[in-house]
Amino acid sequence: MDNALGLLRADATWEQAVARLRELKQSGCAQAEAAAADYVGVYAGRRGAMIIDVVASRQRSYTKRVRPMVAAWVAAHAEPTIAALAANRLDAAQYGLSEAEVETIATVAQRFREFAQAEGLTATADEDQLCLRWAERYGPFEHAHRLDPVVGSVKGIGLALWSYMRMRSGANTLKVDVRVKNSLKKLGFSVPHDSDHAVLIIAKAAAEEADLPLLVLDQLLWSAQELHQIISEGEIA
Repeated sequence: MDNALGLLRADATWEQAVARLRELKQSGCAQAEAAAADYVGVYAGRRGAMIIDVVASRQRSYTKRVRPMVAAWVAAHAEPTIAALAANRLDAAQYGLSEAEVETIATVAQRFREFAQAEGLTATADEDQLCLRWAERYGPFEHAHRLDPVVGSVKGIGLALWSYMRMRSGANTLKVDVRVKNSLKKLGFSVPHDSDHAVLIIAKAAAEEADLPLLVLDQLLWSAQELHQIISEGEIA
């Protein structure tokens, strides 16, 4: 048994929170598994668009702001690749981004290109493999993402965005954001909102208890509004 899990089980709220998560798994696991299975493929062959999505997702409405922004960039590029993104710096005003975000996007794209050169994956068709290789190689740095020389060390990339980039690239992980924190809290887990790393430890332990891959747990918690409604109506005791 993982040491963290053993320690968390000593929390008086843990057992009931896990029970609620298991109930949620029963009702929503099939849909979450389907969403997780499709997750990586969304940006297959379009890894430049993936980078824009990840960086732009911070503190924006994903449906109203991020998706249209990404769609506009894809429409303007016959090959919406990392190579295209590295070669053509975004116009901040055109896409509704800050200059700092544009710099983050440009730097991540350039770092991926440098990583591609080092790995011998320079063809456009190699970008999916490139991203997966990055995501798997630097996973051990999840509690020290700044040690990752490709993405994590770029200014403007915090743990949530780094985790999100890894998820989109093919890693089995979870994005530690407000949605996840609130959903875990509603289930009854003792979630410290001022420590993303603590939340990640809790989420990994909860996923182990419920026998869920982290990416499936992430998707299970995605529909926060539905989750909150289920709990408030007492359907999960």
